[in-house]
Amino acid sequence: MLVFLSTACLKFMSNIIEGDGFNVNIIKSTRRKTMALKVNHRGVSIHIPSNLSLTTAKKFIVQKTAWIQHKLEQQAVHPIIEKQYIDGETFLLLGEPYTLRLHSQETTLSVNKVDSYIDVIGRLNRATKTSIQKALIHWYKQQAEQYLKTQTQFWAEKTGLQPRSISVKTYKARWGSCKINGDIQFNWKLILAPVDVIDYVIVHELCHLAHHNHSALYWQLVEKQYPNFKQTRQWLKNHGHRLEI
Repeated sequence: MLVFLSTACLKFMSNIIEGDGFNVNIIKSTRRKTMALKVNHRGVSIHIPSNLSLTTAKKFIVQKTAWIQHKLEQQAVHPIIEKQYIDGETFLLLGEPYTLRLHSQETTLSVNKVDSYIDVIGRLNRATKTSIQKALIHWYKQQAEQYLKTQTQFWAEKTGLQPRSISVKTYKARWGSCKINGDIQFNWKLILAPVDVIDYVIVHELCHLAHHNHSALYWQLVEKQYPNFKQTRQWLKNHGHRLEI
């Protein structure tokens, strides 16, 4: 069903734009050059350059109202189930499912991968849900650091696009970034995604070394280096919000 709205139908309150059945959080950035809408389990947000007028943002939301409503409906059908960090839960690594196992030992909490299992070992009688989560996140960050740096170097040699540095960070609303000086940074949660999706994000950032924008020339270079990028980019848009520990 097509939805036709005028900007008069949208209300603006502080840092929120009220849409047709949803609220949109406004997030401004001096680094951002274009607008972007995000819909995930945290809600709807619009990311805009600091100097962009709210009228322009409102018009963009009007144009995307049907898309926003569709994404919200999808999330209602497939809600994110909060992890409990107990035996038998499933956790992703490189897109593959692993079963969590808890082993009680008189040691500080540690994490290991054994076959199709991720084992948390330590003093479980003192462990809390939060402490187990922290141990898992620490381990996942280590895996991400090793894998993403190795895989980025592989693609750098393959494409001839060499970054100045590669690092892994914690981001809330992005999967990677490429600074104008050639430093590339990735979100550690990428380690949860399938390998082909990770490769796309790596190539995406490497191509910014040649074109620090999202111009037609930039996307032509991405397609040349990674021909099936559209499928993996769409996967990330549809499922990226589920890549959580």
